[in-house]
Amino acid sequence: MTTSVDPPVVFDLRLPDLTLDHGQRVRSLVVRGWMWAPDARGFVERRGLSVVDAQPARVVRKSSEASVAEVVADVGEWPTVVIVHALTGDSIAGGDGGWWSPVIGPGRAIDPTTHRVVCFNNLGSCYGTSGPSDEGFPAGPINTWDQARCTLRALDALGIERVALVTGGSLGGMVTLSIAALAPDRVARIAPVASCAAASAWIIGFNHVQRTAISLTDDPAGLALARQIAMLTYRAEPGLDERQGRQLAPDGADRPYRMQTYLDYQGHKLVDRFERGTYLAMMDAMDHHDLSRPPRRRDAGETWAWDDGRPGLARILASCLAIGIDTDQLFFAAHSAAIARELEARGVVADVATIHSPHGHDAFLIEWNQLDVFLRRALALPPGAQS
Repeated sequence: MTTSVDPPVVFDLRLPDLTLDHGQRVRSLVVRGWMWAPDARGFVERRGLSVVDAQPARVVRKSSEASVAEVVADVGEWPTVVIVHALTGDSIAGGDGGWWSPVIGPGRAIDPTTHRVVCFNNLGSCYGTSGPSDEGFPAGPINTWDQARCTLRALDALGIERVALVTGGSLGGMVTLSIAALAPDRVARIAPVASCAAASAWIIGFNHVQRTAISLTDDPAGLALARQIAMLTYRAEPGLDERQGRQLAPDGADRPYRMQTYLDYQGHKLVDRFERGTYLAMMDAMDHHDLSRPPRRRDAGETWAWDDGRPGLARILASCLAIGIDTDQLFFAAHSAAIARELEARGVVADVATIHSPHGHDAFLIEWNQLDVFLRRALALPPGAQS
């Protein structure tokens, strides 16, 4: 097996219309993907796909030149790892500027010299995949079933039938679980990080407050305030005391404390790179996440079936390492433990791991050494659905 690796590539897929769970259709579905593998560019180009420069790929706009994907049966010898991003993330998971770069790369937990690493921009986002910024995008809410179906369709278009591992944090963990429930025979292992089987009232409540903040004004101030509220749920008191504490703001600041200017900065930074409609859509997906409620729609060509009456968690066959965070104030560590406990009770290979951190929910974007260890552990699990 080769140890050389191409640079990561970003590409666009144009896929058939997608009927959302609430019944409306996404016309001319576009999915932006990122791949890092020994032959990433050749793999993408053999499918006739347009390769997008990695830097413009993060700009909040859509490509008008997405190509039609044709399945070519040359998936190669490398097993596939699918990464799913969180609420305001994008498809660029690794490489320069990647949001999970410390755990993705040669010699790291997710190694593109031994695995084909793929990440798709989630349905409803503003970084290349169809979403609210597109003319004609349905106004109704999307959910994690819709996002999981979008990812599975993208994998179909690339000719990738089976996946060695699906992993992601927060909303990405919710979509990870949804993919494994929709297509239990296609996924060998999952590692949902800081996630849950269904959005709790706590999660729905904080999202409601953020929506209210956004609705108070049409200008960017509402989105900035929503992001400040979110940041308080993403962090924990020990980490904030450690990094911000009661330090005074720099001279000339219009707030007395650094904690206040930190929140202002986070709000303004999101406004500069994100879209209001996308933020609302991603919160919808998170709120409506519930593995116990079967999806209501299936389009022609989708091979998954949900006709045995089992709830979603009972459908998962993939071996699972559910990774929680001990100070998470949004997705409590107990939710991860509950996922592993129920899967194990149903005969699935499942375990729980805990990231110890003062930083709360965002520890899955901070505690790289612990995350590296746990992702290696997840990849070492015996395959479930593919055994």
